[in-house]
Amino acid sequence: MKITLINTLDVQGGAARAAHRLHKGLCEIGANSTYFVRDRRLKDPTVRQFIPDPSDSAVAYRKERKAALTAAYDAYKDTRDPDIEQFSQERVDGDENFFIQRPPADVINLHWVAGFVDYPLFFTPERTRSPVVWTLHDMNPFTGGCHYDAGCDRFQDRCGTCPLLGSEIENDLTREIFEAKVRIFDQWPADQLHIVAPSQWLRDAAKSSTIFSKFNATCIPYGIETDVFRPMDKLEARAKLGLPADARVVLFISHQVGLARKGFRELVRALSLMPDTKNLILLGIGDKANVPVDAPFQVAQIKYISDDHQVAQIYSAADITALPSRQDNLPNTMLESLSCGTPVVGFRAGGIPDMIKDGETGFLADVGNIGALSAAFVEAFSDLTRLRDCGLRGRALMEKQHTLAAQAHAYMDLYEKMDKTARLKRGY
Repeated sequence: MKITLINTLDVQGGAARAAHRLHKGLCEIGANSTYFVRDRRLKDPTVRQFIPDPSDSAVAYRKERKAALTAAYDAYKDTRDPDIEQFSQERVDGDENFFIQRPPADVINLHWVAGFVDYPLFFTPERTRSPVVWTLHDMNPFTGGCHYDAGCDRFQDRCGTCPLLGSEIENDLTREIFEAKVRIFDQWPADQLHIVAPSQWLRDAAKSSTIFSKFNATCIPYGIETDVFRPMDKLEARAKLGLPADARVVLFISHQVGLARKGFRELVRALSLMPDTKNLILLGIGDKANVPVDAPFQVAQIKYISDDHQVAQIYSAADITALPSRQDNLPNTMLESLSCGTPVVGFRAGGIPDMIKDGETGFLADVGNIGALSAAFVEAFSDLTRLRDCGLRGRALMEKQHTLAAQAHAYMDLYEKMDKTARLKRGY
């Protein structure tokens, strides 16, 4: 059975890393998997990059399409929320060349495809005959454009008057996108699309949506490289990183440290409320890490590190990884931290409670409750033996349920069922 995974980027960003990890796990168990991407960094023969049509007419067409899409979004540039992190439409500046180059497959597994897959073109029987599994990494496939809805829940009915766009018009851009998606998926056969979500929260959100309510949905958590993300000696890791042996180190990792949804500012406030901040270090790592901080403890902010072995060393050097996200799916940082034996403290948001149980693998507070988040850090540091045991339980959980092989086998079971159903439908 041939499987094609499709993602916009190959390894840049959390969704891309998760998609590539699945592809790697499938290859490791002997599956015939190809990873098809728009932008490629990896030198791997199983990763295929889309090459746009270089002809003058195609270039002009894409330029025109991109300008139209940009103009539709920029109509809200004076009103949209400054904290909106991303907005993606159902159309892209692409053409039929995508389908000419798409690797042949018995089952297609879409991942994070914003800016790469054109919904109206892709979801037509003449272009896509294979059954489709769609792994969600955020909410965008079933919303009117946002990737996280900040709790507005309009996707459960129909979008419009979008608070993130600052729109006061019912039939705004989000309504147009939403209704276009409704038309597309209303006509798509229910047995030809299966939704996969890494977290129970995202699965339930997808099933509650107008767009995906008719499709079956399964929760398959991410797998990671537990042989790379593994516990190391804490004192040795700190010595290599130049961190004090006796410090209390809280780690925060995000590609964009200042991204509002990720809660870095809330984290700083919560740590500042702790009765004792002496010898406390907050280590922030991300591509955009220069966020002004005024706090009664040491803050170190450094650029994102791409080497996984070095990142694993940083997790091991920390006492706690902080996850103060307001909304999140199943953060890679959470899984990587637990795999390194480092407990997590954060908000009870999205898929975080799937893995973090109070007093077992970390400590949680209700979303937005800064005082409760502060108290969770105080509790975590109050008993270092219990904190260490939380880390041991986290590592055991990862080894048992979240390896690349475990994830790959779960997907293979689903692919085989989808392929069997499709073959029976065709009569062979």
